[in-house]
Amino acid sequence: MTTFLLVPGAWLGGWWWRDVTPHLRASGHRVVAATLTGLGERAHLLRSDIGLATHVADVVGLLHHRDLSDVTLVGHSYGGTVITAVAEQAPERLRRLVYLDAAVPRDGESNDDVVGSGLAGELRSAAAAEGKGWRVPPDASLADELVEPIRSWAVARLTPHPLQSFAEPVRLGSRAAAELPRAFLRSSPRSALYTSLLQRARADGWVCRELEGGHYPMFTEPRLVAAALAGLDA
Repeated sequence: MTTFLLVPGAWLGGWWWRDVTPHLRASGHRVVAATLTGLGERAHLLRSDIGLATHVADVVGLLHHRDLSDVTLVGHSYGGTVITAVAEQAPERLRRLVYLDAAVPRDGESNDDVVGSGLAGELRSAAAAEGKGWRVPPDASLADELVEPIRSWAVARLTPHPLQSFAEPVRLGSRAAAELPRAFLRSSPRSALYTSLLQRARADGWVCRELEGGHYPMFTEPRLVAAALAGLDA
């Protein structure tokens, strides 16, 4: 049995893993889906001062208070930045890190640095125009890959994301964290960003897999995602 702790990307909550979780549990695995402060069912806690450090504390707190150990920590999209920083604080509780179409920051890089100045600028502009300068409204095209009725169900649950979390850098230095096994699962082959991150992961000797399903395969291909995660121990 593997313990999976699943961390969602921007604008999402633990609900985003709804269709993956039952497949993992049916195979005998333990699954915890995190919702970060200010998002999902915790949207009422959204504040201008919420940043990456808050979201890292959310996950570290889950590891501690639920007494989770030997954890496969999975991050999707922005969640990759979160799990990278979590590993620096709690490597002793982790078994491996898994990046699912996720940001992989290097020392001193923020999520903005990983995605590039173009997208980072769009996020800041959206926050300025519609989020009082500090919250980023959900991307209108986020659910374009989904089909009804899942699309409407998901869109109704998207929430604004705190802008500050994208700009805070990750600081690396823990030897124990650096030694953790890592895997990169790419599910959007047409993305130049995730293609480059996949290539870098391969060069670094990570386990790498290529999946179908687009950037949000938790709903488009949940069985494939669950099988890929469970298969990392094979």
